[in-house]
Amino acid sequence: TQWSTSRLLRGYVAILDELLRRGVIRTRNAPAGDLAEHIVALAYAGELAPNSAKSWDVRTHDGRRLQVKSRVIYPGTAKSQVFSPFRSYDFDACVFILFDGRSYEVTQAVELPSQSVIELAKRVEWVAGSRVRVFAQLLAAPGARDVTEAVRRSPGLQTWSGVLG
Repeated sequence: TQWSTSRLLRGYVAILDELLRRGVIRTRNAPAGDLAEHIVALAYAGELAPNSAKSWDVRTHDGRRLQVKSRVIYPGTAKSQVFSPFRSYDFDACVFILFDGRSYEVTQAVELPSQSVIELAKRVEWVAGSRVRVFAQLLAAPGARDVTEAVRRSPGLQTWSGVLG
């Protein structure tokens, strides 16, 4: 509370610089998306797509292409929140990650086949894409898998001190 807004923003830039140096994030955007992609790559023993890849973010050890969507959720978050838009569906499955807004711990991780994502997504013209609501019944969709514990217990995530520990 004693820091000026300018000092807080410089601190944020320093944090992003360090997260980039550690390889936790890949861009200077808000870190949740990059963090989610990294966590999914670790949990699935996969590799991150090049930054320029469209429609998918992680290739798993068995060759599947995963799209990763994430949101940071705070207590009292409005039920109308949405994940970032889908503009194509050239992926095998999407892993939706919810982070606790106070700690960035994974509160939920759900994998859905691309066809289920297509069925859940609603077209929104002003974003030129389709969106899935954060509080949609993801686990009720055909082929849904709750991967929360698998993500949390991922050996790569547990041994990598730079993610959440």
